[in-house]
Amino acid sequence: MIWAGWAVATRYLLGTSRLGATDMVAIRFLTSALLLSPHVARRGLPVRRLKPLSLAAIVGGGGFAFSLCNTGGLVFAPAGHSGAMTAPLSAVFTGILAHFVLGEGLSRRSIVGLGFIVSGVAALVGATMAGYPPTVFIGHALFACAGLLFALYTVAIRRARLASLDAVAISAIGSVIVYLPPYLLLFGPRFLTIPIGELALQALLHGGLAATLSVILFNIGVSRLGAARAAIPAALNPAMTALLAVPALGEVPSWPEIGGFAALTAGVWLASGARLVAKPPLEPGGRAA
Repeated sequence: MIWAGWAVATRYLLGTSRLGATDMVAIRFLTSALLLSPHVARRGLPVRRLKPLSLAAIVGGGGFAFSLCNTGGLVFAPAGHSGAMTAPLSAVFTGILAHFVLGEGLSRRSIVGLGFIVSGVAALVGATMAGYPPTVFIGHALFACAGLLFALYTVAIRRARLASLDAVAISAIGSVIVYLPPYLLLFGPRFLTIPIGELALQALLHGGLAATLSVILFNIGVSRLGAARAAIPAALNPAMTALLAVPALGEVPSWPEIGGFAALTAGVWLASGARLVAKPPLEPGGRAA
């Protein structure tokens, strides 16, 4: 819900707020870094155990570069396309990178799921050619880049065996260090020119919910359910984003787009390794075992 709501709300704010994608990224990581500062003060950051390429992948792939692509894509393309492309394509790239970099095998079920994801993205691109201006492809390219960047981030933290909060803190604080100086040099503290209420809303949406809380909640799910079962709700992200975008933004998907969303949902479900749980057999007395 946070991932889907973020895409819809950001698409809306980009059309109504005086702030642009670059400003929202600055707010995102300033807020997240402040929220994670108690953890950093207590535990520190295990930066020294990371190789330079891994550190770059964590800071850029899960931080400012990913957010610039994902948020910037919403300037050109519908929110439903963000939900349908960024996370599913990240699953495709992660599966391929994990296979070659980490030596993780790909089951037939996962390969079929990745095929569904690719076909769903192709359906969206085909629908776009018929009903949207050419600039929407800029958004698609940015979403694809965001998916690749987040895959690099995922593989990097798996390889480094980083704890969840450590990975998020490195990404947020590293993004502030790398991104904020050139941002302030080019634009100044432009986000301080908006009303305090809107600034608080932007900080809550981008930094509090999307960059911090969603990751914490997801990792609680992983610890209690296991990675495969916790990944099942991600299959709802494409359809959920598209459904929220209908009343909030008036973005009504066409039938080809709906088919693409369905293929993406099935693909993420299959690629995650999720399975439908069979009902327990009945005892002779007719009661469930």
